[in-house]
Amino acid sequence: MSGSAGDHWLVRDYLCELDAAMRGLPAAQAHELREQITAHLADALPPDAGDHQVAAILSRLGSPADLAAEAGAASGSSGVRFTPSRWRLVAVLAVIAVIAAVLGALQISRDVGNDVTFGRDQHLAQLNAAVVKLSQALEDERDLSAGYAADRAASASLVGPLRQARDTTSVAVRTVLTEAAGVTSGAGYQPATVTDLNALIVSLNELRSIRQNVTSSLFPASQVIRVYTGDVLAAANTFSAAVGAGANDADLQGNVATLAALLGVENEMSVQRAVLFAALSSPAQRFGPGDLNMLNQAYESQTADLADFDASTNQAEREYFSNTVSGSGVDAASAQETLAVEMGTASPGLPLTVHASDLTAKTWYANQTATIGGVRQVADGLVANITDRAGTLRSHATRDLLLTSIVTLLLLVLLISTAKSAVV
Repeated sequence: MSGSAGDHWLVRDYLCELDAAMRGLPAAQAHELREQITAHLADALPPDAGDHQVAAILSRLGSPADLAAEAGAASGSSGVRFTPSRWRLVAVLAVIAVIAAVLGALQISRDVGNDVTFGRDQHLAQLNAAVVKLSQALEDERDLSAGYAADRAASASLVGPLRQARDTTSVAVRTVLTEAAGVTSGAGYQPATVTDLNALIVSLNELRSIRQNVTSSLFPASQVIRVYTGDVLAAANTFSAAVGAGANDADLQGNVATLAALLGVENEMSVQRAVLFAALSSPAQRFGPGDLNMLNQAYESQTADLADFDASTNQAEREYFSNTVSGSGVDAASAQETLAVEMGTASPGLPLTVHASDLTAKTWYANQTATIGGVRQVADGLVANITDRAGTLRSHATRDLLLTSIVTLLLLVLLISTAKSAVV
């Protein structure tokens, strides 16, 4: 096209728009269409055509986009041309998207597994906290029951405290049974842990008959101690020692092992409280058959458990235990027990109080309770550490799962968006 009409600014703009609209057409077809439009405008426009005349001619032709679309439809072209470079880009993006989806799915699966695992550990930690409270309540109930059984006719002053101790234990039992729901089925939990929990629940079902025998005259004090200790408390402490099994965290396992040793110390101290309390509460105020041996065995077991506790802790933790389990009550209890053992060994037929007027059932129980209270304070701190650690691990696992899911989703959205842009 020649002449001033072909150089008109409206014509130039129109042809530029036409070139842009025809980018998706085959080169030969685009060239042919442009030649046709150029020739038509050369015939239709005089050299001195004005703006209004040029605009009218271009309007009758139609928009460049419509002309390109009609040309593409006529030739069967979709208007998008896939060059080899575009095909390669789309293929690469597709491969990357598939790899990202697979890797993301694998990581999400691992994160889901971790979240479930640490969720079970958190549940066990919460359940164990309830079991520890139950053990402490059972120890108090056992020791008061032993004193009551030592002289049922003269134990009116123990009726109220024993009833309160039983109520506290019953509340703790209900809490444990509630927390145990979902664990006893065994879904995903360590089989040994589930077995220990089921054994504990069975033993709790026997508590009613044990209490009936304490209230009646069937059980002597020594048997009361043995039944509570062997049938119920042993099951509770065994479960507490098992909650760390399978936990994928060294700190959590270490705290559980330390707590297990400390619960042994506490229980053996409580057994000593029960034995001597019963002896001092009896009409003769002396040890019954086998009582002194039971007391000495409990002390030896306490020493062994305390050695295990020391071996599993650092210097600061051992100092904290020593500072917590201390005071005048602790010192008085130690002196009273030493005196009672000496009297029971040297003069088994005499009352334990014959040479010590301050060695009474009431003072002994109060002093040894102070000692046990210090141990429980340390144990409660370990329980809190275990619960907090399990909660932190669960929180981190949930956070990792959320982050992995978000990153995978964003990456896939970005790749899909990039692929669409490449096609268009």
